[in-house]
Amino acid sequence: MKDIDHKLLVKKIILSRFLEMPLEKYENYIESLKISLFFRKLYNCKCIKHNEMIIKIINFPKTTGNSGECNWPKNVLAEVMVSKGRYLINYRNEWFSKKIVVNQSGLNRFLENEKLIGRKETSIKDLLTKIRLINIRNSITYKILRGIIYFQKDFFINRDDPYSLKILSFLNVSKWVNDNFKDGLCIDISRISRVINAKSIINKYGHEIELKKLFPSSRDIKKNILKRSFTWNVQI
Repeated sequence: MKDIDHKLLVKKIILSRFLEMPLEKYENYIESLKISLFFRKLYNCKCIKHNEMIIKIINFPKTTGNSGECNWPKNVLAEVMVSKGRYLINYRNEWFSKKIVVNQSGLNRFLENEKLIGRKETSIKDLLTKIRLINIRNSITYKILRGIIYFQKDFFINRDDPYSLKILSFLNVSKWVNDNFKDGLCIDISRISRVINAKSIINKYGHEIELKKLFPSSRDIKKNILKRSFTWNVQI
């Protein structure tokens, strides 16, 4: 029992650190997956008998991403694009918007045919671990951004208007996400804190906004309004 608890603790620690990984390092992590021999082999492999792909890549709803080199600052996660009442998340890297789906039965047949042993078998296990971590991080990030957009949608429409920014806590977003995404992946306050740490987004007007500033307290909002009023009076 203690051994099981220890393994779960280790997994939680690994995931926590993975969620905090800087964007540039995370992009390199994804790239290492894409160029790996087994991933390329599985991605292009199709079971003729069952007419199924072993690996499929699907996008989260209302998302897109840059396929080439991104010239945004290194801490910018995505751009929130607004058009006709629709909020599209445009990520700095197209792979941030994706979920990698592994067909387990197809994979099992592939492994049987390849008769993998030793180092090759270890490589497959490492590959599946990478896929799992990437899927979890992408999913958590997507849900948190959707939660922020849901609560702060008026702010994204109005041009940096502090009156449009609403009081928001990590707990509000956590509850909204867990109520609206029933996939067994719980989003708690600590995960939100790790994902948004040192990251920002770009709004429809091209302005960069730290994600933590989209979780203002009532005191923060009052400060923003007073600051805006002072600036306006000085300009007059």
